[in-house]
Amino acid sequence: MISQPTQSLTIGIDSCLPNTVLVAMAVRGLCEMTELSPVEVNRIELCLVEIVNNAIEHAYENKPGQKVETQVELTRQSVSITVSDWGHSIPEEKLDISSLVREDIQNPDSLQSSGRGIYIVKNLMDDVQYYSRDGKNSFVMTMEARGA
Repeated sequence: MISQPTQSLTIGIDSCLPNTVLVAMAVRGLCEMTELSPVEVNRIELCLVEIVNNAIEHAYENKPGQKVETQVELTRQSVSITVSDWGHSIPEEKLDISSLVREDIQNPDSLQSSGRGIYIVKNLMDDVQYYSRDGKNSFVMTMEARGA
């Protein structure tokens, strides 16, 4: 098996919610270079927006002037995205989605607002990890192309 080259890009934005669209559009463009289907690209964009918004709203409590960093690593068949902040970390209990009521993922309006973003991301992405180290919080999510 021939390994595919990995390309990467790091994008930094100020912690203002309107800046989320800048990251979303940049990552969408990068994903279109892969074999991901349009449905998979839409799911990645939704997950990215949820996690970047969480960093701004919860880690930084909507205070502008803080850095949100998004690192994208991609091959033709996969995308891995790491969203990092240096604010408040996500409490352990918020990462456990089993406590959330199972709701209809196809109808996001029916989901509870607290934990909704993490619930959506864990259900749409292939792999999700979160870690906090030396004041830096990083949320890592990966999707493999299926052509769905």
